[in-house]
Amino acid sequence: MESNKDEAIRCLSIAKSSFEVGDYSKAQRLAEKSKRLYPTERAEQFLQIIKRQTDPAPKTIPLQKNNAQTDKKYTTEQVNAVKAILACSNCYYKVLSVDRTATDAEIKKAYRKKALLFHPDKNSTPGADEAFKLISKAFNTLSDPHKRAIHDSGGDREDGRRSAPTYRSTYHRRRREEVSPEDLFNLFFGRNGPRFNQDRYTDHAHFYKYQRYQQYQRQRQHQRQRQQQQQEDGSMKYFPFIFIILALVLSAMMSSQSEPLYTFQTLSPNTYKRVTSLNQVDYFVNPKTFFPRIGNSHYKLREIERQIELDWVNELARTCQREQRQRGYRRSKLPKSCQEYDRLARRL
Repeated sequence: MESNKDEAIRCLSIAKSSFEVGDYSKAQRLAEKSKRLYPTERAEQFLQIIKRQTDPAPKTIPLQKNNAQTDKKYTTEQVNAVKAILACSNCYYKVLSVDRTATDAEIKKAYRKKALLFHPDKNSTPGADEAFKLISKAFNTLSDPHKRAIHDSGGDREDGRRSAPTYRSTYHRRRREEVSPEDLFNLFFGRNGPRFNQDRYTDHAHFYKYQRYQQYQRQRQHQRQRQQQQQEDGSMKYFPFIFIILALVLSAMMSSQSEPLYTFQTLSPNTYKRVTSLNQVDYFVNPKTFFPRIGNSHYKLREIERQIELDWVNELARTCQREQRQRGYRRSKLPKSCQEYDRLARRL
């Protein structure tokens, strides 16, 4: 038997690991193998833990009690405790009675204590159900780094300005985003209640499931943030096209007039040659209509010349494409219109 001791210890260790991730059948099989190889008290105790976890809760027949026995009672201390919890709903640290520097372990410990005291099945005080939900909300927030940071910055204070009935509606709106109070309680203490709280392996297994749930929620949140960022980045790509479209629309509006304000060739009555001050683009105007239009305003002149340069760049782009198709220019020998387009496009 001594020769099997090491193998028995190894099987028991693997069984505990399987138990912690919820694979109870594998845990039981390996624990029984460990017991066969080298019977130990630890293996026997672990098998009892697995049995209690996997066996369904025994059905009990409710006993008939008189009205005096069935009436739920509560103490003044319990009433004051419920009021104290609901009164500090704007600060989850006060709800759990922990410091702002509390660690995850301290927050978990505080939740265990508070949840047992205020669970509706144990505490019949009016408002205990709302206090229990608030305790769960506080733990869900403080155990998540992102939510905790928002709470610390005051981003979750709106709940504290609402009454207890209002908190109920707020809870139902948000419950899809987090585990429900009852499910959270079961994850800590097991579906059969807190009687398993003293079993180290069972308690760890339930909380391991909750940690996996939190990790899944954080992954979904990060995925939504990435998708939102990608959508914003994608919309930014369209701004240059919007600018070009606006320029084309403005150009079309100006060209739709009976007499164009300017042309790039000598076309009657636009026979007076001018040059833009910024990029030296030649254009022709009718002095009788052009100068009265701008008057003595340098600002109007700059705006018109800027539009002239934009129109000229668009004209060069069309000419460049047309000449490349017609003449078959090689890439190393660009037409003059293409060279001029490159020069102006970089400067505009």
